[in-house]
Amino acid sequence: MRRIVITAAMVLAVGGIVVASLLSDGRSDSGVEVYLEAAEVGELARVIKASGKVDPRVKVDISAHVIGKIERLYVEEGDEVRAGQPFLLLEQEAFLAVRDRAAAQLEIARSQVRQAEINLADSEIRLRRARRLREESVLSEESADQVELNHKSAQLALEQAREAVRQATADLEKAEDDLTKTTIYSPLDGRVIALNAEQGEVVVSGTMNNPASVIGTVADLSEILVEIDVDENEIVLVERDQPTRVFVDAIPDHAYAGHVVEIGSSGFERPGQQDVTFFKVKVLLDEPDGRLRPGMSARAEIEVERKTSALRLPIQAVVYREAEDAAESREEKVVYVAATADTDGEDATAERRVVETGISDATHIEITDGLSAGELVVTGPYRTLRDLEDGESLRRKEPEDQASTSEGD
Repeated sequence: MRRIVITAAMVLAVGGIVVASLLSDGRSDSGVEVYLEAAEVGELARVIKASGKVDPRVKVDISAHVIGKIERLYVEEGDEVRAGQPFLLLEQEAFLAVRDRAAAQLEIARSQVRQAEINLADSEIRLRRARRLREESVLSEESADQVELNHKSAQLALEQAREAVRQATADLEKAEDDLTKTTIYSPLDGRVIALNAEQGEVVVSGTMNNPASVIGTVADLSEILVEIDVDENEIVLVERDQPTRVFVDAIPDHAYAGHVVEIGSSGFERPGQQDVTFFKVKVLLDEPDGRLRPGMSARAEIEVERKTSALRLPIQAVVYREAEDAAESREEKVVYVAATADTDGEDATAERRVVETGISDATHIEITDGLSAGELVVTGPYRTLRDLEDGESLRRKEPEDQASTSEGD
């Protein structure tokens, strides 16, 4: 029984120590333990972050201009191709037959022209004879009129025959053009990034906005874009040629440099985000490499503003507090300066200082008013800074303490 009591007492004691350590905010008789960092002048860049997809700058969908069955595919997905290189061949038998029929019809039409020319020449001879005989009163008026009518009919027949030749010529040209379209060529140098058909399949003639008519896609991978969606609150800050860093999810060990080349003018809404309007922005990568693939997920950071001599602090040092002298309730931005401290931050008290801020990045924020370079400012821990009051005594934590306790804060 005595052993059980002792064990229980030890458990309670250890538990009390753990709870006390968890609830402690760093305060002691010698002051509140805080991290201090001097305000410094340095570079600071404001960036806009957005996500999107990798996409070639130039890509062409390949469609057939005639309906036919694929007889041969000359390429496979992933192949490198040159402009003018054969891409696929459609069966040509039906097109050859149409071409041959059109050629035959043209020959028939030409022979009909020759016959019509002979008939017209004969009618002209008869017309001259009839006119002479009518003048000699040998031929009746009725017979002479009939010869005139026959001559006009011969003229009309010749014109119709010539029109038939023109029509047959056009039919032959179309048949020959359709025959040439049975062989489809690559429109540019690049890589086959999509192939949607197999040998033996029937392809339909390509029409606008009909994905089913796309046989394949060839892209020039020497120029790679990242197309991102920027929300309406930040799109006004984006300009052409702004430097951008791009991170591809599949290549986490590398950041690609690029710049903005195109800014969309028409907004759109994402599914499930009808309350926010987005705009398309295209970023061209300066030095793409062979690891990039169309459709890869990517994140972009567009640098919209950079200052080389900004007075900056760690972003967590700026907190919001209720304004002390405001007639109405409002919050103001505040930092806590280690006042009356030596250069090591010893024997300091917290001085509440209202500040104005400028641009910021992921870790630092610009102070535009209320602070001078070199002043020591409380930067943490978070729980301590959250409850810190003006005039409290401070005790500086060493950097190694900050590193070892950063996870707990």
